[in-house]
Amino acid sequence: MASEIGQATIWLSAFSALWAIGMLAIGLRNRNNNAIISGRNGVVATFVLISIAVAGLIYGFLTDDFSMRYVAEGSSYYQPVLYKIAALWGKMSGSLLFWLWLIALFGTIFVWRNRHTKDSLADYALIPISVVMLFFTILVSGLIRGVYNPLSRFPNGGAMPDGAGMNPLLQTPSMAFHPPILYVGFVSLTIPFAFAVGALISGRINNDWIIRSRRWTLFSWLALTVGITLGGNWAYRELGWGGYWAWDPVENASLMPWLLCTAYLHSVMIQEKRNMLKVWNIILMVLAFEFTILGTFITRSGVITSVHAFAEGDIGVYFLGFILLSLFIIIGLIVSRWEKLKSLNWLESFLSKESVFVLNNWLLIALTLIVLWGTLWPIISEAVTGQKIAVPEEFFNKTVIIPGLMLLFLTGVGPIISWRKLTLSNLKRVFSKPIILALIVLIPTISYLFLSGNIVVKVRSVYTVLCVFFSVFVLVAIADEFYRGGKLRSKRHEISLLGGFFRLIGRNKRRYGGYIVHVGIVIVYIGIMGSKGYFLLESKSVTNGQSIEIGKYQLTL
Repeated sequence: MASEIGQATIWLSAFSALWAIGMLAIGLRNRNNNAIISGRNGVVATFVLISIAVAGLIYGFLTDDFSMRYVAEGSSYYQPVLYKIAALWGKMSGSLLFWLWLIALFGTIFVWRNRHTKDSLADYALIPISVVMLFFTILVSGLIRGVYNPLSRFPNGGAMPDGAGMNPLLQTPSMAFHPPILYVGFVSLTIPFAFAVGALISGRINNDWIIRSRRWTLFSWLALTVGITLGGNWAYRELGWGGYWAWDPVENASLMPWLLCTAYLHSVMIQEKRNMLKVWNIILMVLAFEFTILGTFITRSGVITSVHAFAEGDIGVYFLGFILLSLFIIIGLIVSRWEKLKSLNWLESFLSKESVFVLNNWLLIALTLIVLWGTLWPIISEAVTGQKIAVPEEFFNKTVIIPGLMLLFLTGVGPIISWRKLTLSNLKRVFSKPIILALIVLIPTISYLFLSGNIVVKVRSVYTVLCVFFSVFVLVAIADEFYRGGKLRSKRHEISLLGGFFRLIGRNKRRYGGYIVHVGIVIVYIGIMGSKGYFLLESKSVTNGQSIEIGKYQLTL
């Protein structure tokens, strides 16, 4: 019964999503509030229906209903309960259903949060949200050749006595947390994307959509960050020491939206402060969303080989078609709103916060393009030469170093440089202390690298010197910002320096929260420098009791 009810609710959810699109469009066009409310209810109804379908599938896992094809292929009688639930997103059909459920969930939260909002921007944003819901509903309905409905049964009443079980590599607690958190990051980007598209449709090209989507964007960025980190930890434990990142296509699929989302979070500050980069910010948000769909294409199309990927049927064509069609429509909207999207101000100086943020964006886009090129190269090479050629890990490691180090440096420059134009006196005041302290720390670093004799001077040693210098520069610059701000607050309110710090952070959460994130980025850089820059890898054959020397260590089997 759970199978039949679940399949029916998936079909009904397609109609409710279509209803939401139609009612919202009619209501907004004719200014009919009843139609708009009906469209909102259609979004909520879609969530309720998909929740019933998800509950039915989980019930099938928990009751070992192996007449359901998806349950039989992803679970077994003796599989622990945790992994039976995690099997929901363990294969393609279930993961798409879970993705759809998250979209419907966030859409319902969106409706609830904007239930008392009197302006129409939120209702315009509900239209693209509903379109995305409809697209994923069609994907899981069983209409796509080779992709079955996750709640369908085996034909002719067939069943398996026991399920095939989950892949043993996936039977780890990480499977219960890493994929869903990453999915949350991907799917929640639908909301700021919808705000951007809603602003284009409505013609309200101001800062309103940026302000109202900010928390959603931060939530998406945080979920992607946590998901990528958990994935790296999982790979480290499963694949061995040093295996936390291998530039696998599916790993890259999660990194690219993160890079674009990071660029957007910096770029919108210029629009809010200087009323600039309106077109660019919309493009960044649209690309961040489209790259989440591209990630599903990479994972599920089968065109790229990956240890994480799973492909069934012709689903990749539909993802690619959705990306191209949505981009075509959005480009048309941007062209139609071009006059309203023009910037009112221009960069006044290269030495300004605006210029640093623009350069930051260029570097993040460059990194995204590098990762995209390396990820899609097997497809490109097959189309050109007839042979699918995979890009080695070394390609990524070498090409991302320069833009990566430049980004690290800008991580320290951005917080301390002023808006509009940096004067010579301010230049000396804000840069002298970080540079001097970074140079002081650099002396023992250079001594160790070049004078100890333990490490041969190579290009990577130069990169290490730069990484250490930039890292210290960033940490000192941020610490000085905290100190000067806390000291000023403590004097102004006649409280302790510690109290000044807390008051400073409490009144400027956005600014100083960002600084704390920058410190975290420095820690990541230092970790990557140590693990990728300096390691010894040797291959030797040994017998019991035999010892070998690797570097300064003697190892005995």
